[in-house]
Amino acid sequence: MIRAVLFDLDDTLIDHDAAIRGAALSLFDKVIPDGKHEFKVFIEQWISLNREWYKKFFAKQVTFQESGRGKLREAFSKYGCRFSNRDADTLLSEYWEYYVSKCQRFDDVGECFAQLQKCKIGVVTNGQEAQQVEKLRRCGILSVMDVVVTSEAAGFAKPAPQIFQLACAKLGVQETESIYVGDNLELDAIAARDAGLIGVWLNRLHGDLEASPRIVKRINRLTELSELML
Repeated sequence: MIRAVLFDLDDTLIDHDAAIRGAALSLFDKVIPDGKHEFKVFIEQWISLNREWYKKFFAKQVTFQESGRGKLREAFSKYGCRFSNRDADTLLSEYWEYYVSKCQRFDDVGECFAQLQKCKIGVVTNGQEAQQVEKLRRCGILSVMDVVVTSEAAGFAKPAPQIFQLACAKLGVQETESIYVGDNLELDAIAARDAGLIGVWLNRLHGDLEASPRIVKRINRLTELSELML
């Protein structure tokens, strides 16, 4: 019997990709106001650097603030820009506020939660505690959660099995009684399955069906989740 459903946050419950692209464009326009011919290249580079510096943060090689400064300086170094810590922190604060303001939950989230009223619900996310919790709050999701586990607070980052197991322990359920849903096949669905949960790949982009192994379930929308629980 399924007693708990856990979710990834970014690009599963909220549209992180659209928000980060909009925030990156705003940042670039502020620093390089006459560089619109470069903004598409910058956005893709920013997204790539965001992943790389978050990995360093997850590995405890840098602090969260250092990861932000690092990606900012690296992203703008090709344009000859140099930032003091104070200037970098100001730009990052403005970027963060713009990013959060653009974070919107997907249109299937509310109906999905309504279908899961008999289950405990939670989030397991790689990220900084205050940042991820604030995104949940602003998107009107935090009040629904029975548990929120971030990699910073847990001391483990996905795909480590401990972060999934910690969430189950906090909810008072067994891993075998729990489902984990995420948009990343390896980091979410397969990692959760390896931790003892039922892994579900949320394939919003309708990617290659052959890429979905039999050891995990696959859905295209969150509202399809209830069908897996019958």
